Amino acid sequence: MLGMDVPTLVYGNTTREMVEMQELANVMASEIVDAYDWQKLLIPKTITGDGISADFDLPDDYERMQQTSSLWSSRWHWETSHLTSPNDWIELQVTPVASVNGYWIIFADQFHQSPVMAVAETVKFFYVSNQIIAASNGSLKPAFTEDADTFRLSERLLKMAIIYRWKQNKGLAYQQAQDDFETLKLSLIDKDAGSKPVVSGIPPLSWRGRKSAWPGTVTGAA
Repeated sequence: MLGMDVPTLVYGNTTREMVEMQELANVMASEIVDAYDWQKLLIPKTITGDGISADFDLPDDYERMQQTSSLWSSRWHWETSHLTSPNDWIELQVTPVASVNGYWIIFADQFHQSPVMAVAETVKFFYVSNQIIAASNGSLKPAFTEDADTFRLSERLLKMAIIYRWKQNKGLAYQQAQDDFETLKLSLIDKDAGSKPVVSGIPPLSWRGRKSAWPGTVTGAA
């Protein structure tokens, strides 16, 4: 499909085209991963306090936070506040105000919590793993290094991504190939998280699975 003879191997091949293909496979795999919070790569994480530590290392396979991820605290029973500005974090440390909520920030490859988490206190969240490739022995890794490796997401999508980007890089007509890639990507994203039923005509369900309307009857004089 790219006008080249099929090689006997890609990884380990030192021809210009195959070296480019090795790089392109990893680049496009990463772009697909970044496009969406694919459920196969979501990992639940629990950080447990010890009453002393406020700083916790990122997981070894950490790629990024889920795009809508929050840290949910066992102390506060709701999500803690994410401070994205280092200045806001410093202000929190130096301002003599009693905290009525938990706060967190990421810097220096660590999660930082405020106030210090008590013994056995937890925060829970999801993150996206960087282990996007499966080796032939079943182990996981962040990039292709061998021909026997497989992409943990859709290999059909990856193939289409490589085709359109290769053509684009070579100055060839690529728009149709890119459109086909984008169409498939949106279809896979739509199906990835499971069904999305639309409920109409009845009271919505609460997070506990009950109807939000109170089932009793109010009586008494007007």
